[in-house]
Amino acid sequence: MAVSPVVIKAIVTAATDKRTWKVVGIIIAVILLPFILLIMMIAGMVSGVESANNELLDYSFVGTAMPSEFTDEQREMIENMRDRLGELDEIISEKENNEDCSLDENMVRAAFYCLNFGAELDEEFDYGAFCDCFDGLTFEQLDTALQNVSEEFPQYIITENIEYSIPKVYEYLTGKEIT
Repeated sequence: MAVSPVVIKAIVTAATDKRTWKVVGIIIAVILLPFILLIMMIAGMVSGVESANNELLDYSFVGTAMPSEFTDEQREMIENMRDRLGELDEIISEKENNEDCSLDENMVRAAFYCLNFGAELDEEFDYGAFCDCFDGLTFEQLDTALQNVSEEFPQYIITENIEYSIPKVYEYLTGKEIT
């Protein structure tokens, strides 16, 4: 069936008319706008969460002053982590002075932070034994180190969230992106 010349002429006229293109553009924009807004909202939330996590790392590792709107409980958790990281750093320094020991200090600190932030830690905690779980291992061998931690410290349950978080904290500490 052939298309009549009148229909073809109407299509060509509409295709070359700027007003037609504006209407088509507006219709496409209206259809795509909800998807664009959804993508922007998700990106904003992810950025906000990452920013909040980095601030929490700053409070714990760098000693950045905490905002006044923090509750006493939040302040106590951060101060406890600062104290624990200080004790861990002392043990790491002692072990690094020992020629037989090879530690990736940032890997140890990242794992310790992820395993203990907000958790109760026994006053008798053996920081030396914790460090020994990482002795001689590189960051690429993190799974082996976490297996060592699980065997030495059965109270730790290493979840996927912890396995995901340790590389993020490690990136923060080293300033290098993990690939």
